[in-house]
Amino acid sequence: MSPLKQPRPRTAIRSSYESTTRTLRIDKDVDQKLGEIAGNERVSMNVIANKALRRYVDWEANAEKFGTVTTSSSTIKKFFDYLTDDHAKEMGKWWGENQVPGIITFYFKKFDFDSVLKALEFLGAQYGRAFTFEHSFEGKTHTLIVKHDMGFKASAFYAEAVKAAFAHLGLGTDIFVTDDAVIAISPPDPAHPLNRSNVEGTTDLKYASTKQRP
Repeated sequence: MSPLKQPRPRTAIRSSYESTTRTLRIDKDVDQKLGEIAGNERVSMNVIANKALRRYVDWEANAEKFGTVTTSSSTIKKFFDYLTDDHAKEMGKWWGENQVPGIITFYFKKFDFDSVLKALEFLGAQYGRAFTFEHSFEGKTHTLIVKHDMGFKASAFYAEAVKAAFAHLGLGTDIFVTDDAVIAISPPDPAHPLNRSNVEGTTDLKYASTKQRP
């Protein structure tokens, strides 16, 4: 059994939001498109409208202020193809040390473990769509899984970014990588299945620390 084929991590269930009634006037063409999307997805227009508004208040409004741009995953993959493994690692380390704390603090007004998790949700499938993200917590161990389809260099980039961001929080992290996933265990747990030497394939998955530059 592959060490990555573990039970799907439990994810937090978002609690229901309180609602309020507000009357809005919207453009006719927007109304028509909302109706088409609602019909295709077989949900109410209210669901679609709330989803769109939540994306704007949670993501778009801040993304515009911060200067965030949107590009396709194929373009990002091509970008990584031009990098060496070392360049990808250096960029990930730089991004985790210099950009991540500022981005998270800008969005969530603080930089702590919970805001890092929320940022990973936002950058993942929820809004940024750069990757999918799963998080589980068992005992005293957090397991974070970032999945993408952009190859090993992207995994190296994300691995270094995660290590650097967690270092800012004073947290140690074990990192495991494949060509399409990064798994972070924090704090490091010697008893975790991926750390057991008798599990086939785990030695190849363990991500070595990047050598520090003089």
